[in-house]
Amino acid sequence: MSKFDQILADHFPDSYSDDDGYWAPSRECGNTATAVSACPLPQYDFVLLNGPDSAKFLQGQTTCDWNQITAEQASPGAYCNIKGRVMSSFLALAPDNQSAMLRMRRDICESTRDLLAKYIVFSKAEITAPPRHYHAIGLWGANAADTVRELFGEAPSHRFHSTAGEPGFVLQLDDAGTRFECWLSDDNAASLWPRIAGMAEVCSSAEWERGNIAAGLAEISSITQDQFIPQQINYQLIGAVNFKKGCYTGQEIVARMQYRGKLKKRLYRLRTESTCSAARLDEICTTDGTAVGTIAAIVNGGAASDLLAMLNIDAIEQTLLVGSDRVPAALEDLPYPLPPID
Repeated sequence: MSKFDQILADHFPDSYSDDDGYWAPSRECGNTATAVSACPLPQYDFVLLNGPDSAKFLQGQTTCDWNQITAEQASPGAYCNIKGRVMSSFLALAPDNQSAMLRMRRDICESTRDLLAKYIVFSKAEITAPPRHYHAIGLWGANAADTVRELFGEAPSHRFHSTAGEPGFVLQLDDAGTRFECWLSDDNAASLWPRIAGMAEVCSSAEWERGNIAAGLAEISSITQDQFIPQQINYQLIGAVNFKKGCYTGQEIVARMQYRGKLKKRLYRLRTESTCSAARLDEICTTDGTAVGTIAAIVNGGAASDLLAMLNIDAIEQTLLVGSDRVPAALEDLPYPLPPID
């Protein structure tokens, strides 16, 4: 057990993690609407690369442009297979010109390391650091930026901007400056957590995933690997795909869909009228039982379920039913515009 995990266990003896890896301080923990909320994010872990060719290697493997990624500028990105299907999604940072950090769902870190290891032997770079060597902590709310400044001395100024200090990195994930992610070493996370917990309401990390859903971000997990091409989950709309960077694994398929293909399915945000028991990859159906979509991300609980689903574009005007219990769902706005389909 890492030092940070031990601190959490000591401070929150009633804490638990569910089957999706979401942590909660207790089983009674519910939704929060405070000025500042915080939670550890054990659903994430890191793949770290070290060596002078780290960025060059990833430039030829992933969808984002590593020439634009620095210690101050992060980027979302993806690793696709040769069929253009997303095997891994991540948030990337380059702490210096010798290293790279990929924060992704914890349950795909090992498979991502294995995929990259097949090709990295030809580069002056190596995959380093054991699991749980770094930790992610989420901070969000109306006063989150002020809390970040108090904790770290400064706060990022725009979306995907990062600030670096002795404790670690802080990344701003939205335009409004209300959502931040802290990347800390195990020692620093353990020492800083009591202060963070004293300045914010500690809640379930499923609420962080609910924020991802509100942001229209469908992260890839072990369940959803090899299920979507980037455009089907709107990755070209959130800055996770750069179409000018040159070749990478799966690039031919991704580019062909962008410039020559006709997209028939894409990501939409939905909210049910009541909570349901649906899960990732469950079907979305119409009233006549026709399957028109697949759940890419979902958080159940409380009075409603929030989800992102890849839906047939021509089906969004119909009544949509979620999962095997056929709970009705309504379309919700995404924070970015969906371009028209010709």
